[in-house]
Amino acid sequence: MKDLLERAKEINDFIVDHRRYLHENPELGMELPNTVNYVCGQLEEMGYQPEILGSSVVATIGKEGKTFLIRGDMDALPITEETGLDFASNRAGVMHACGHDTHTAMLLGAAKLLKENESNLKGRVKLFFQAGEEILEGAKEAIELGLLDNPKVDAAMMIHILSNTPTKEGSILLPTDGGAFSSADWFRVDIRGKGGHGASPQNAKSPIDALCAINSGMHEIISSAIPPEETAVMSVGEISAGQEGSGNVIPDTGHLSGTIRTFNEEVRGTIKSRLESLVDYTSKSRDVEGKLTYGHTAPVAENNAELKAFSIDVLTDLLGEEYVVDLSVALGGMFKRVSGSEDFSYVSREVPSTFLMLAAGTPDDGYAYPGHNPKTDFNESVFYVGAASYAALAMAWLENN
Repeated sequence: MKDLLERAKEINDFIVDHRRYLHENPELGMELPNTVNYVCGQLEEMGYQPEILGSSVVATIGKEGKTFLIRGDMDALPITEETGLDFASNRAGVMHACGHDTHTAMLLGAAKLLKENESNLKGRVKLFFQAGEEILEGAKEAIELGLLDNPKVDAAMMIHILSNTPTKEGSILLPTDGGAFSSADWFRVDIRGKGGHGASPQNAKSPIDALCAINSGMHEIISSAIPPEETAVMSVGEISAGQEGSGNVIPDTGHLSGTIRTFNEEVRGTIKSRLESLVDYTSKSRDVEGKLTYGHTAPVAENNAELKAFSIDVLTDLLGEEYVVDLSVALGGMFKRVSGSEDFSYVSREVPSTFLMLAAGTPDDGYAYPGHNPKTDFNESVFYVGAASYAALAMAWLENN
């Protein structure tokens, strides 16, 4: 394992070069033509035969036996970059602010390591370069198109990079087993009322009143319908009605949108049912039309206990005990679960899966901005740890199984 880590360190510049190209050329959602072409070209140069699977890319290496899947996502965010980096985004309003450029680059590094060790593989490794993680669509599409078949996938893992964390750079963090990343349900409520003059509200049917009542009622769902031992959150990020300067006009329509997150599928169902009732009853009581719709969704991500424990053993051997952090016990388990969502959850529902996080930037070292911030950046000197972790865990799991 130490030899693999040293070799990964030797190719860190290779990983960084890929990261910088991808960072400078970000693409959104499920439409990643340049990124897909770039990844396929790099894989072909290494001797792989990549396959385009919908909006994603898959490549397989190894021989007859079980199959272990490793994933790196590729899509960016609709954010205007403010890092000032020499390789900052060249696309206005689009930025790799969640580190997916690093995930793709580290997976390309892992592809190189695996190719150099192909004769030692005791089965197959399937490399999954995924589109559309930010909109929770890519993994689901790939599964529907056969990601977990031909060859059949037996277990899987992913890595997500972190910045603005106090954890020692180059450390791997593992969340709790069971529900590790929250579910996600993006919702929108549309209200159609009847517009009118602000001086005669009795002749109008205000969508704003209904929206405010629904927004207030959401807090009651969390406080009264969810058991105290459970965790859930409903957040509204957008409310819109009327036009700028129209304070004397009651509008016809309005809407709000937000997200639901929890770590329990039963709780998730309860919240969605209560929200449906809230919209229905509030609309009827105010004599307006209300419509609830859901957009992007993902289930709770399940971290397989056995695979997580195996990963800790492998990574401890690879990196040393001080660089492997079990969040179930570290700091009293305060950060054992991740309130953000991850559409790799769809994979975790089908095969045993585990989730790794790479610490790549402390505030003391100047990495003061977390993911999804226009100034987010990562310490490039530890990217090799991610590549080595991908390759080592895949090779060790095949050896053990």
